[in-house]
Amino acid sequence: MILGVIPARGGSKGIPRKNIRMIAGKPLIAWTIEAALKAKLLDRLVVSTEDREIARIAGDRGAEVIGRPAELASDEATTLSVLQHALPSLTRSQWCCCR
Repeated sequence: MILGVIPARGGSKGIPRKNIRMIAGKPLIAWTIEAALKAKLLDRLVVSTEDREIARIAGDRGAEVIGRPAELASDEATTLSVLQHALPSLTRSQWCCCR
């Protein structure tokens, strides 16, 4: 199984609320989710976020959502820490080494 994880936090210093900003008629995060869902090699797609609005948009666009704690949505949080939080949320029965 090939898993796609999109880390999407609500806070951003450079462009506030950038993941929900409208770009060509859609929130920015929607473009990323739609492209990932079209990827032929991904079996599963999850969005990791602490933001309710991002979670709603992600769910509406067909992604699974994993809520994450605020401390993993800070400027100091690493992508690795976000992935380490997300993986245990996915049950082992959903993982298989065969197709």
